[in-house]
Amino acid sequence: MGDTRRFSSSYRRPGRVILRVAEGPDQGKQVRLELADSRSIRGGRSEVNELILNDDHVSGTHFELKLSSKGVLLRDLESMNGVHIGGLRVREVWIEPNSIFRAGNSVIQLVAADDVEVKLAPTDRFEELVGQSPVMRELFAVLERLASKGDLLRVMIGGETGTGKELVARGLHQQSPRRKGPFIVRDCASIPRELAESTLFGHCKGAFTGASADRLGCFEEASGGTLFLDEIGELPLDLQAKLLRVLEEQAVTRVGEHSPRAVDVRVLCATHRDLRKMVAEERFRQDLYFRLADFRVDMPSLRERDADVQVLAELFLRRRCEQTGVTRHLGAEACGALRAYSWPGNVRELKSVMDRAHIMADGETIGVADLALSPEDTERRSSASEELFMLNHADAVSAFERHYFTHLLAQHPTRAKAALAAGMSTEGLRLALRRLQVALPITR
Repeated sequence: MGDTRRFSSSYRRPGRVILRVAEGPDQGKQVRLELADSRSIRGGRSEVNELILNDDHVSGTHFELKLSSKGVLLRDLESMNGVHIGGLRVREVWIEPNSIFRAGNSVIQLVAADDVEVKLAPTDRFEELVGQSPVMRELFAVLERLASKGDLLRVMIGGETGTGKELVARGLHQQSPRRKGPFIVRDCASIPRELAESTLFGHCKGAFTGASADRLGCFEEASGGTLFLDEIGELPLDLQAKLLRVLEEQAVTRVGEHSPRAVDVRVLCATHRDLRKMVAEERFRQDLYFRLADFRVDMPSLRERDADVQVLAELFLRRRCEQTGVTRHLGAEACGALRAYSWPGNVRELKSVMDRAHIMADGETIGVADLALSPEDTERRSSASEELFMLNHADAVSAFERHYFTHLLAQHPTRAKAALAAGMSTEGLRLALRRLQVALPITR
């Protein structure tokens, strides 16, 4: 159990927002949003946005306002025509109440961004998730409510790779009335296209070549419990339609059969992709999105919870010491380096770094060199890039590829996901790693 004695029960952050369209096709339109359980607002043409704009010069998902204890961050979501303030196109910028920005032909004013009192969990953990930062304990409070009162709600879990989305799903299952039922995980990114329908819904003997016996699909496997569909954004459009029908009817029809079979499943999904953007671009079904996202949970990146970096590093190191019987502890300089690093691979990368440091350290104290990163990591990479220009073309290409694939594997938990991120087949990635003699990370 976490330490419940030293934590405050709430904190204040922007959460009551008013946006007004000052100019454009929707002039005079105003939306008031109460965001006690959410930390972002989106605007654009698509119905998945909180502020829907009828402006042909606005993208489907055009901009986002992210709310934190620091204030309101305006971000351009790679829109076609950009976001402008004072005639300048901006990628992201902190704004205050009464600020005005332009999206397409629409001028939008942040009329108000009032603080709200947000409940924080009195503990520093939710099942396997650990964090003392306010943003994590705010998340824990939401998850506790979802687990205890919302076991029929379907939850869409978003966030960058390596933030712990599967741990959220496992925690929701473990603290729900379905805890005694099965918890089934399926990674939509790694299911072969030709077997996807059978994997999800099952098949009967003789349904296709190689179907030598009846097989349960993951919906039937999870009946009475929870099904976690990871990387749901990779599901092909034709299967999205079939998944929608299963969710609506609470029944599956195996491949090769005609009679549906009732299932009792809570469906949780996760993705590192921007599903709302995919909906706006018609790459993901809008009706399925709304069916899957009764409630949205966004995992914060490790950059947003820097107060947790040392806590997690010491936790991972302690676990490794217990497994190996070899004592290690973090030196003061190493702690500083961990806090200064940007963590593009988030918690998964931090765990990998600590596992590696435990092995590489010669003594009990882990130093900066043992971490193989430092606050000057960006400068080091820049220097390494300059060194490429000193090589001949073939050697430079190989050196870059080794660096690229090493970094790629550090960000993704499986070769299937790494291949997906690289736009390659799994076999193509395997051959590339073999050719370049790139080893897999120590822990997978």
